[in-house]
Amino acid sequence: MVAWIIRRHVAIIVLALIVAGGAVALLCRPGLRHDYRLEAFVAAEDESYRTFRRFMDQFSSNEVAVIAMRFDDALSPAAQAMAEGLVARVRELAPVEGVAALAAFPPVVRTLLGERLHTHPLVEGTLLSRDRRTVALIMQMAGEAGSGVERRATVARLREIVAQARREHPQVEIHLAGPYVTLIDMYAYVDRDLLVFSMAAFALLMLTLAAVFRRGGPMGYAMTVAVGATLIALGASVVLGIVASLITQMVVILVTVLAVATCVHLAVAAEETAAAQPGLSWRERVAATLERMIRPCSVVILTTAAGFASVCISNLTPVRSFGVLMVIGLLVALVGALAGCVLLVRWQARASVRAFAPGGGRALSRRLALLGDWVCVHRGATAGLCLLVCGVCAAGMGRLRFESDFVKNFRPASEVRRSYEFLDAHLTPVGSVEIIARRRDGTSAVTGGTLEAVHELGQAVVQRFPTIRKALTLADVLTDGTTPPPEETAAVTSRLAWARALFGEALLRGFISADQTTLRMNLRAVEGVNVHEKLRISAEIGSMAESALGPDYAITVTGLYHFYAQLVSGLLRDQYRSFGLTVPSVFLVLWIAFRSVRLAVVVMIPNLLPILVCVGVMGWVNIPINMTTAMMLSVSFGIAVDDAVHYLWRFRAEFSAAGTYRAAMAATHASVGRACVFTTVVIAGGFWILVLSRFLPTAYFGGLIAVTMAGALAADLLLLPVLILLFKPFGAEATPVR
Repeated sequence: MVAWIIRRHVAIIVLALIVAGGAVALLCRPGLRHDYRLEAFVAAEDESYRTFRRFMDQFSSNEVAVIAMRFDDALSPAAQAMAEGLVARVRELAPVEGVAALAAFPPVVRTLLGERLHTHPLVEGTLLSRDRRTVALIMQMAGEAGSGVERRATVARLREIVAQARREHPQVEIHLAGPYVTLIDMYAYVDRDLLVFSMAAFALLMLTLAAVFRRGGPMGYAMTVAVGATLIALGASVVLGIVASLITQMVVILVTVLAVATCVHLAVAAEETAAAQPGLSWRERVAATLERMIRPCSVVILTTAAGFASVCISNLTPVRSFGVLMVIGLLVALVGALAGCVLLVRWQARASVRAFAPGGGRALSRRLALLGDWVCVHRGATAGLCLLVCGVCAAGMGRLRFESDFVKNFRPASEVRRSYEFLDAHLTPVGSVEIIARRRDGTSAVTGGTLEAVHELGQAVVQRFPTIRKALTLADVLTDGTTPPPEETAAVTSRLAWARALFGEALLRGFISADQTTLRMNLRAVEGVNVHEKLRISAEIGSMAESALGPDYAITVTGLYHFYAQLVSGLLRDQYRSFGLTVPSVFLVLWIAFRSVRLAVVVMIPNLLPILVCVGVMGWVNIPINMTTAMMLSVSFGIAVDDAVHYLWRFRAEFSAAGTYRAAMAATHASVGRACVFTTVVIAGGFWILVLSRFLPTAYFGGLIAVTMAGALAADLLLLPVLILLFKPFGAEATPVR
């Protein structure tokens, strides 16, 4: 394989450049695919989404946008005139199917009902705050049918309308919110971060490599391979039709820094070969370097790829796409790094670059050798320190929480977060639990007894659960604001005709199916409770509905509140499943590579420490489990094992030469230990920049990877040597360790 790479390295590099050029062309046109629908987040076969989708098809969609305004008096003529102007503007937007607002009611309705309209269950707390100072325009959008470009343009137009209203009425507090807007805002944050932080990470990597190598050859080699692998991975996403998301941003950063890390190991190994054997030709130097490095580098890439491939079992489409793109990027990076190493050595030989120890490398090597010797002498204390860290981190695991509030993905100072907090403070929450009651025999569900039972159920739910702020049912539509809903079926039919003439068919469609066999109860719920509590509340409400309506009705619980809770719960399940798949996959690769179960175990054990550090930090720092952090177990394990493989591979060679574990440990610390320090600095530095992101999942992911890599370095330089001395996987030594 080494001989083939040396002969074909130019052809390999030319082919890689052609593929990268094709990827650039694909990224320019047609470009990354964007899909701004909720459906882009989940698999088509996901049962919870299919239930939610059926609900939206049968009733009015949950795709709503909200404009909320706070006045000194929301019922004043000036306030009503302003609201009417906004209603007229938003109705001009094609995706807006309807607008619910006080100002949207026909004048005859407002005159006919008068004060009763302000206290109507559909209005009070929803369209008008109880203190009569805040009003809302709730826009029913065209579901998920619109393309990404149309949806983004619609939100941009809504923002223009709100901005104009703020300029015209600076004394009025105005907010734009709603699921339709928030999803687009999330993609806007992701797109901005993809550009800004990719460039920032690239610049930071360049600075780090400059500090490590202090010359252009290794820097250019590492960055060229990293950029090429990243472009090809992104090009693959275009070819495969993968939707760009916050996961795409992770691919860019991950492929870049992991490719750079592999190149750093190869560049340091090439320098060590040149220093040890200065008389070799470039071909001999390349052969000596690759013969020593091709197997550990391949094992490292395969174990890392196994970690990323394991997340493909997730039900979330972006997570599965993330695993596929990472495997492609890593394999391309390996091929590019090996072929590029040949060019690097040729350039160094042609330029007569003398051997050197990278930036302060000699002093670092001496210190690392002393550390290795210290660990060998004080292995008991080292093991005790590692156990203490494990205990502290394990205690932090008990503090883990699961975030199912989508708005909490944005920083507190963001406009998205402030808008939702404004709605929660002055109006009913946007989040909802939906109870769907379908008549099993296919007959009409519109009877006085059923409406009364559903209405009473809603009131009982509000009284029982503090997180449920309001219940809306068909009975609320049929009341005139002062008298209760009718109890007789004939009166119900008459009142339906009255409500249809007064409010329109669209409003009724929100609470009763077209064939009148299915009723909907809308429960407005606040966020702030953990995912398990949300699921418990939803299950109890479902049980209450079954008891209240009896066996004649089939009850379904859905809605954004319930759906997101199930989504996060599934993420946790996927995390354990993918981690359970990663561990045996990595173990199998290590077993085959080292041809020893004992060596594979010795590599695996210390890499549990960075996993504990990662999860423990999440618990102690109160970082929640969400779409990105749910992947941390598998991803961090796949990355953390890399340096351990390089360390053990080098240790075996040093032990064969030195004959003692102590001497081999000092030599390995001084050589591979230095490369491990460099790669940790490069990876942690590349990820640490992400903590500045305004989208919290991105910030959490970057910070946690950086912390995990620091923990992995400590495990490789402290715990792994202790295990080597304990298990003695390379056999007896010539001179016993004192």
